[in-house]
Amino acid sequence: MQTNIRNILTLGLMASAAVALVACGGGSDSTPTPTPATVQGKAVDFYLAGSTVTFTDCNNQTTTTGANGDFTFPSGCTSSALRVSGGTDIGTKQAFTGVLQAPAVTYAAGVTPVVTPLTTLLAQLTPTQAAALAAKLGLSGKNLTTLDPMQDAALLKASVVVQQLIDQVSKVLAGLSAGTGGTLTPAAAAAAAASAVASAVSASSGTADLTSTSLVSSVISTAVQNAKAGFPANIQANIGTVAANVAALEAPEVATQVSNVSTALGTIVVGANPAATLAALQQSGAINAVTASVQSNTAKTLVGAVTTAGLTDPTLTANLAALGTAVSTGNAGAIQTAASNLGSSVNSGVISTVTNSVKPTNFIQLASMTINGQQFPIGNTATVTGGTVSSITVAASQSGDAFAGGASQVRAGLSYTYGGNQVDVIIENVALTFSGGVLTAAQVPANTTYSFRIAGSIAASATLTNATADNLFVNANGGSLNLPFTTFLAKLKNAGALSQAQIDSLTPKSISTFPVTFAVAGQGGKAVSVGALVNSSAQKTLTQAVQTGSATVSGNGIKTTITLNP
Repeated sequence: MQTNIRNILTLGLMASAAVALVACGGGSDSTPTPTPATVQGKAVDFYLAGSTVTFTDCNNQTTTTGANGDFTFPSGCTSSALRVSGGTDIGTKQAFTGVLQAPAVTYAAGVTPVVTPLTTLLAQLTPTQAAALAAKLGLSGKNLTTLDPMQDAALLKASVVVQQLIDQVSKVLAGLSAGTGGTLTPAAAAAAAASAVASAVSASSGTADLTSTSLVSSVISTAVQNAKAGFPANIQANIGTVAANVAALEAPEVATQVSNVSTALGTIVVGANPAATLAALQQSGAINAVTASVQSNTAKTLVGAVTTAGLTDPTLTANLAALGTAVSTGNAGAIQTAASNLGSSVNSGVISTVTNSVKPTNFIQLASMTINGQQFPIGNTATVTGGTVSSITVAASQSGDAFAGGASQVRAGLSYTYGGNQVDVIIENVALTFSGGVLTAAQVPANTTYSFRIAGSIAASATLTNATADNLFVNANGGSLNLPFTTFLAKLKNAGALSQAQIDSLTPKSISTFPVTFAVAGQGGKAVSVGALVNSSAQKTLTQAVQTGSATVSGNGIKTTITLNP
């Protein structure tokens, strides 16, 4: 949103002095005070409504943001460091519990200052480092202090991902303080986390990967040491060991949350206005991962499950990392095994609470994959024979009520890369039928929209509907969802978008290795949980996203790499 700034009335050679006086709200008997400028800003994670903005360089005066994050500087204040807290994020509809900051900069006429997670990082550095920080975030050439993220796709994604990283690390610090009898305040935890993220991004070689477990581990370790003063004496005395142990324990879960958010957002497409952008993200299911991260307190609870003696024991780092990895998968069996290996260093009651909060409930369970008649457990890789692959079937069932009493319908996305081409297919409606939890039918109703995108040496895109219902069900393995590559591609041939020769070149053949992604989301962006059966225990699946030129599916799913041999 553009806002106008009235020019400051200046008097000849006294212009610069007058501006300085206006900025701090001052004046003198000998110099006429100019008419104050009106500066309007925006608070953005997604837009923050009802938040408190504090103008720290203007006597800590405050104001409240409007429905789209708008706020106005107090009379006589045109330059001030800013702090934003409270209110509601209009994207997730959740209370905003973080703290945004922005450094004081000089604002020009016609420019709207913004307060975002990225200006929060900049506030930990200096305004002169803005260009370098932007480059480290993959945002070269973008003005972090004045560009509204809701108007820029790359900036919006970076802002949301950065805020979720800061938020998750703040929860780690809060849990550490609560569990050890510390006095760390929420504001101090947020500041320590933001400073650690800023340091890690600045120190990155090239573009910082905010989803990297190694970067997240470094951030957590630094944040713990930044917050040292808020912890009790025994923690302070062993701060190096505690920082290393907490980072080992928490990095897998925090990195998973941040990665889910980043993946879910995909390549954001800015709409005609911010409301349209937000509506598209909600429709795709992308907002679900952000909301889940905001609502999750696993990072806070997990650190409280480890005793102070355990946190200060340098011999337990590897075992704590194993526990953290198990928690990040949500696999109850793996969590119990890892906790047992830590013995009395883990509070069994608290770890049970953690387990119950992360294990799948009310979900679609994927039990196995069948490719060319060969069955595989759900996993990251599969090596098959047969010369070609034309379809993958996935055994599916329902545990509890995955659809919260609603219709058992999903939007589905399939993506694979082969021969230098990426093939993306989105089906807007797959109607699933379960009986006693067993999948008994999977059908694409007539007049359902399919969208396709092929990018690479072959370029094609299309949106079409099916005249008659398509069956995606097979009886194998107790009821499976069938994903036939060649059937989907044949629709493009029938529409005139592909030739048979092109379909043949897009059909995987041996010897080759290619990645496959499958994602589902509920209708209208509703969240649908998907779990995978791993070592006889259900665990969470990661967020996956499939995107065509006209649609996006962001939801839980699987990603595997298939090696195809003759």
